[in-house]
Amino acid sequence: MKNIYEVLRQKETEIERLKKELQALRVVAPLLEEELAAEVQIAPPPVRTYPTVQAKPAAVAAAADTKPIWP
Repeated sequence: MKNIYEVLRQKETEIERLKKELQALRVVAPLLEEELAAEVQIAPPPVRTYPTVQAKPAAVAAAADTKPIWP
């Protein structure tokens, strides 16, 4: 069985470590946010171009315009 005071000391040490990590994240988060905002302004996403649809060839257009013949 573990000594309760040893467990308590370990938990307190872990809490102190987490406090330091949180403080570091509070310092770094605004810097990363500024960097991301600058990156978005500097490099906008490329504009996508799509091929234009060409008109149907005359033979296909003529065939499509004919009415079906019913018996």
